[in-house]
Amino acid sequence: MKRLIFTFSTLALVACGGSPKESTNSSEVVTAFIDAPKSLEDVNDKNPIVAFKVAAEKLADKVIILDKENIKEVLEEAGEYKHCIITTEDHTIVLIDDLEDCKTSGSWDACMPRCEGYIKKGELEFQDDYANNIIGRPDDQERTVYLFN
Repeated sequence: MKRLIFTFSTLALVACGGSPKESTNSSEVVTAFIDAPKSLEDVNDKNPIVAFKVAAEKLADKVIILDKENIKEVLEEAGEYKHCIITTEDHTIVLIDDLEDCKTSGSWDACMPRCEGYIKKGELEFQDDYANNIIGRPDDQERTVYLFN
């Protein structure tokens, strides 16, 4: 009887739209983004940036809240790690491509590195630019840096 109920339930799932969606493994979200930032588009989550942040909180070697006062020190420290990712709230995420390729930002009072990532405006919008042009000007939004080796 149990086998019959299981079989019927499986058939009902398939009939109603296929197999249930698999949730993306949290460590896979982080690894995939580091390897290829555009992989974020494949994350099966309402907000892939939030999914990344939740996973990164557990997996990062170091997590730092970023602001105008500590930006220079944070970017210098990022040079000691293999990967540096910055998020702004739940709507922006960037992977630093090259700390040496940077552009002076008056609002951040620092040389902001080249990066790529996403701004979420309903849909994810891919960005490839200097960090200041993606993460925005210093304000009261929470910006978090995740450092990985």
